[in-house]
Amino acid sequence: MFPFIHVGSLNIGTYGLCILIGAVAGIGVALIRAKRRSFPVEDTLFLSFFALIGVGVGAKILYLITILPDLIEHFQEIFTSLEAINLLFTNGFVFYGGLIGAVLAMWWYTHHFKMDFWQSVELLIPSVPLVHAFGRIGCFCGGCCYGIPFDPPIGIAFTNSPVAPNGIPLFPVQLVEAGLNFLLFFFLLWFAGKPRPQGRILGAYVIAYAVIRFVLEFLRYDYERGILWVFSTSQWISLILLPIGIWLLARRAKAGEKPVSVEPAGAGEAVEKE
Repeated sequence: MFPFIHVGSLNIGTYGLCILIGAVAGIGVALIRAKRRSFPVEDTLFLSFFALIGVGVGAKILYLITILPDLIEHFQEIFTSLEAINLLFTNGFVFYGGLIGAVLAMWWYTHHFKMDFWQSVELLIPSVPLVHAFGRIGCFCGGCCYGIPFDPPIGIAFTNSPVAPNGIPLFPVQLVEAGLNFLLFFFLLWFAGKPRPQGRILGAYVIAYAVIRFVLEFLRYDYERGILWVFSTSQWISLILLPIGIWLLARRAKAGEKPVSVEPAGAGEAVEKE
């Protein structure tokens, strides 16, 4: 719809702008939650920074894996053109790769600096669908991750998208996913409002998003995202992550295992003393 915002002679990509807005909002939410839990601001910012690096690297790696056959087939023409290389590394990201990359980055950070992994990762988890929601709005503006052909008024035709087929009414699957991510964000804020055993908040997110993504993939029409047999790459990953999420949500807390506390500092201390 609006792949670029024109400010004078400057063209600003709406996808990148939406990601930036989402990242700022997500970090802001994490900082507010960190303050309530007496979690150091510096650690929250560094965790967020490392998580964002993990998102970018992981999302790009998984995208490259999905197009690996094309990369091999057209290796010479791609890697001998600066324009093609630029397009390859500035476009094309797969969310699940970003999620896995973010968790791994936070695991490394907490392990290296001897921090509690679950306290840290579940501080940031509610921010993930918030950032993702803004990202999907950016997808809609740019025309990527587009839906199947669908009749108006629900179907929306792109007119100047560099990615989606123009002039064909398409199901706005990006906006549907954005809306569901906003709902998931508010649910996780509520769910994280009480102390939970380690892994519960991450498990709840993984289950909810795996189901959302698996269903919505049937409404997408961008086959370059990777199809293996009857399912897309993201659907296969959803099927793998779903039982992991169920295990995280259902596992029994180990003896002596501290719950992930989200209470304000004073309240948390009072509960522990009792």
